[in-house]
Order: sequence, then C-alpha cells, then structure tokens
Amino acid sequence: MIRVAVFLLISFSQIVLAGVNPLTLSVTASRGLEEPKKDVEFISTELKEKLKNPQETMRTFIQAMDRVKSGSTSSFNEAIATLDLSQIDPNARQVTGKITAERLINTLDRIAKINLTHISTSENGPKWFFRKQTVTIGDNVYDVEIAIAKSPEGIWKFSPETVSSIENFYSSVARLKVVEGVTEYRNWRSRFKERMPAWTSEEFFILKKGQWLGLIVLVFGSLAIFALTRFLSTFYLRYKVNHKSLDFNEDDQYKSTMPFGCLAFSISWLIGIRFLEFDLEMLEIFIRASYIMTAVFSVWSALKLVDYVSLHFEKIAAGTANKFDDVLIPMLKKTTKVFVVAFGAILVAHSLTFDVASILAGLGIGGVAVALAAKDTISNLFGSVTVIIDRPFQIGDYVSLEKNIEGTVEQVGFRSTRLRTPYNSLVTLPNSVLANMAIDNYGMRRVRRYKTFLHIEYATPLPKIEEYCERIRYHIQLNPIIQKDNAVVTLFEMNTSSLDIMLTVFFVTDNYQTELAERHKFIYEILKIAEQIEVKFAYPTQTIFLEKTKSTEMDKIL
Repeated sequence: MIRVAVFLLISFSQIVLAGVNPLTLSVTASRGLEEPKKDVEFISTELKEKLKNPQETMRTFIQAMDRVKSGSTSSFNEAIATLDLSQIDPNARQVTGKITAERLINTLDRIAKINLTHISTSENGPKWFFRKQTVTIGDNVYDVEIAIAKSPEGIWKFSPETVSSIENFYSSVARLKVVEGVTEYRNWRSRFKERMPAWTSEEFFILKKGQWLGLIVLVFGSLAIFALTRFLSTFYLRYKVNHKSLDFNEDDQYKSTMPFGCLAFSISWLIGIRFLEFDLEMLEIFIRASYIMTAVFSVWSALKLVDYVSLHFEKIAAGTANKFDDVLIPMLKKTTKVFVVAFGAILVAHSLTFDVASILAGLGIGGVAVALAAKDTISNLFGSVTVIIDRPFQIGDYVSLEKNIEGTVEQVGFRSTRLRTPYNSLVTLPNSVLANMAIDNYGMRRVRRYKTFLHIEYATPLPKIEEYCERIRYHIQLNPIIQKDNAVVTLFEMNTSSLDIMLTVFFVTDNYQTELAERHKFIYEILKIAEQIEVKFAYPTQTIFLEKTKSTEMDKIL
C-alpha cells in the first residue's frame, strides 16, 4: 500500500518538476516566482465580434452592466470577458473579475456618460485610453488609467493596468454622484456600506476598519460553523455507531470529525472572504489559501468517509460465514484511499495553479518508464488480484507453503500476504511469488483426522481386548463431533513389546482450536475406559533369558 502511494506521488512530483523541460510539460508558475504566462483560451466567433475593437469592447461592457443593473446577474460573465485578467491568479479570476467590473462601471458612471462614437474603431491601432491620470488618496499619489488594449488572442480588452489600478481610481471618485442620465449600479454591499458608520471607511494598518471588523466576524463565524459541523457530524456518527453496533469508541468518534469541521471552516472562509472588498493582490492571496485549504481538507474528509464506510462493511463481513469479503473489503478500502490521494494531489495541484491537463498528459508519456521501474510493484498487484479471484485461502486459514513456510493467514494486501507462524513470528510473502507457489490449505479441511496406536500389554486377556475395542467404538457412536462411517478401531499389530490397537477417527470441525479440544476429550475417554476395565498400556521393554549351566563348566569358563 505504502509503495503504491509513494509510486503515485513520486510520479506526480517528477511530472510537475518536468515543467522545465520544453519537450514535456509546461507548468504555470506561481506569481512572484516567474513572469506570469497568458493562458491560451478558446475564443468564440461571437465573442471575437463583440471585442474586435475598442468601441465594440466598451459597448459590450456597458450593455452587459446595464443588464446587471436591471437584475440580470448572469450578464456579469459577459462583462468579465471584456477584462484582461491574465495577470490575476486563475483561482481568483471569477471573483476578481466581478469586483473589477463593479468598480469599473461605478468609476465610468461618475466620470462621464459614455459616447461610443468617440471611441476608436481601429482593429490594429495602439492602446486606446479613455482616461490616464494621477489621483491622490490620503497622502499617496497613484497612476491610474482606463484603457483598452489588444490581447495576444487578437481581441480588445480592458488592459491589465486598468484592472490593477481601478480600485484606486474608484476610491478617488467614490464620493461623487453619477452623471446625469446614467443609472447608478447598486447592490446589497453598497447599501450595507451606506448604513455603516463613517469610521469604518478609515484606514488602519493596511486595511480599512470596516474590513478588520468584517474579518473578525468572518473568523468567529467560520469557527462557529466549524464547531457546529463537528457537533452535528459527531451526533450523526454516534447514532450510526450505536444503531449498527460498530466497534468505535466515543473519543475516537469526536476526534474523527475534525476534517469535516475543517472543511466547513475553509468553505465558509472561501465564501465570506470575497465580500470584504480587499485589494486585488490581498484577495488573490486569501482566495489561493482558501482553495488550498479546501482541497486538503476535502481529501482528508474523503479518507475519513472511506474509513466509516469500510467500518460498516467490515461489520457486515464479520457476520457472514464466507471469509472472502474479509479479504476483499480491506483491499477495496486501500484501493479507494489510493485513488482519493491521487485525486487529491491533482486537486491541490489545481489549487496551486499548476497546469493539470499537461500533468495528466505527462502521466501517459512518463507512465511507461515509471511502470518499468515499478514492475515488481505492478506484478504484486496482479498477484493480489489472482489471490482474490482464485481464493486459495481465507483470513484465518492455516496454510503450508513451499520451503517449509506455514502459518495462519492474517492479512492479504496490495503487495503482500502476511502469515503468523506457530512460533508467533510474522512472514511476509510478495503476492507475485505467492501466486506461483503450491499452497496446502489446512483451513479448508472439512474434517480433521486423528490417528494413533494403543499399545497394550501381551498379558491382557483376549476378552478384555475385545471389550476395550467395543467400548471405544460405542463412545465414538455417541460423540457428535466424530464421523461414524469411517472410524477405525481394530487390533492391528503384534509388536515386539505390545499388542497394537490402531485407532483412526475424524473430527467434524474446520477450526484448529476445536480440534484440539475434542482430541483432548477423546483421549481422556480412552484412558478412562482402560482404567475401568483394567487394561494396561505397555512400555517398550525387552526380556532377556539367561540359560542355566553346570557348575564345573562355569568354573572352567571362569
């Protein structure tokens, strides 16, 4: 299991690092480490027509925002399409684009009523400027602009400089009223801000006081959702555990709900952070961190869900006579966890803005080389499939293998099978090797044979010998654990020091402990019968007879 997970993670890491190789993959580097790369996106013919020159771009934006003002929030997507967001973190583009569109329309509406006939219609000209100036906010002076430039895709969009400076531009005109003949854009946030005290708009250590207040509310609100989620999930889990009588103590139940609480916290943070109107760079950082947290906690929660579901099915499997599911369920559990971890790695990579499509393509290219390097691991995987399909043994069976290896089967995993030997040591066998070995499964026996010889003295009277055999046969008939049709009790051999009675019986049990207990009872009854009728057992002895000679001859010898 560990080797498979490591194999997937190493492959994933190598492919990510291969982003420096132009022949394989290209990975989008995080901001600040490398010059941001523009994404190649599919541009529809209809969109190209709407963004074919500065005039059409402005028209598209104004008309889309007019529909938004009328209540059609779906038109935000068309307005966002007019913005060049290539410099923005991909995880934050939708949120940032919406905020930028709102600030841009509010700025335009306070500067002038747009006359589209005054805007350039050239499709190949230079960047067209609607405004380019400096603004003063507090003690700071900023360069701002509203401009439309041609993008590498051949369409005209509001420039990246417009996107980055629109916050300062809007702050400089926010107190102005909209020009005559223009409908003001208002949403619930603007109405809420109007009702807030004036001090909430004051700057305090990087942020506005209102933003600090909102941040505190968001933190405590997210913590409340975290606690509520843990409480509800623990309550539900305890109900299920008690209802299905699962082996899961209360302390572990509460601890295991941690990932669900963390996931709820990260989701609430991700949703709430976009309403605090941070500047774009800070918003990108918060959203990136939120996406990463959500991805990590989603994987953690999924792994816990796999554990819960497996616990339920293991309980069902324990109550069935068939032990095949005792092998299958742990293996499916491990398989599911491997896929969850692999999917989680892709999810986290997407949160880190790696080019996931290129990574998946690289998995196909590098898969051959990695498969050759991990051929033993793969052969063990196929070996485990063979063991499951053929079912030569089950968990708890006592098996004997080649090279004098024997023991009780404890676990069948992805890579190997573990046996507990009679010496209480643990033997681990690769499944690829095990699949090609001769397996003698003692656990599959329906009956257990017991064969021995009763050595009685030669001096035992013949009637007692016959009585002894008959009483043993009678006891066999009364014993429900012993098969009746193939039991053997017969005088078998005249040995050098004893008369031998051969005794062969078969105990109807598939359990070694039961066999030992029944054998003990049976031998005890044999000894008890012998004691009752005074049949004595012989020991290996030899009798030496010395011939008597005359004394004169003995004297000669001496």
